[in-house]
Amino acid sequence: MIDLSIPILLLGVGMLFVVMAVYLVGRQIALSRQRGAFECSLQRRGLVTRSSWQHGLMRFGTDRLRWHRAFSLRVRPEVVIRRLELLDVSRRRLPSRIAGEEDSYLVEFTLRGGRTIVAIVDLVSGAALNSWIEAAPTGLVMGDAD
Repeated sequence: MIDLSIPILLLGVGMLFVVMAVYLVGRQIALSRQRGAFECSLQRRGLVTRSSWQHGLMRFGTDRLRWHRAFSLRVRPEVVIRRLELLDVSRRRLPSRIAGEEDSYLVEFTLRGGRTIVAIVDLVSGAALNSWIEAAPTGLVMGDAD
C-alpha cells in the first residue's frame, strides 16, 4: 500500500502558498490603481526594535489619509490620518542619495494628543499632499483663520 498523505500535504501547502501570493499581488495592484494613491514610506515604531521605515501606499480621501503597508495581508489601512486631527504639517526637502534619483520630502504630521507621524514622499506626491491639506473646507483644520 502506498502512503499518499505526504504528497497531498505538500500539494495543499503549495496551493496555500500560491493563493497567498496571488492575494498579495492582487491587493497591491488594486490599491495602486485606486484614485489618489501614491507611494509613501512611514516611520513606524516596533514592539521590540526602535522605529523603522516601512514602504506602502497612501491614499487621499475626502477627510482622511489612509496608509496601507506594501504586501500585507491586512485589508484595512494600518494608519489613518483624519483631517480633523491635524494640528500642523511640516515638510522638508531631502536631497537624493543616489545620482539620477529624484529628491523627496520628509513630511511630519502633528496630530492631536501629541502624536506625530513621519513620512517620506516624492516631490509630486508631496505637492499633491500639500494641496489636499490646503483644500480643506473652512473650520476643518485646527488653527484655521476663518
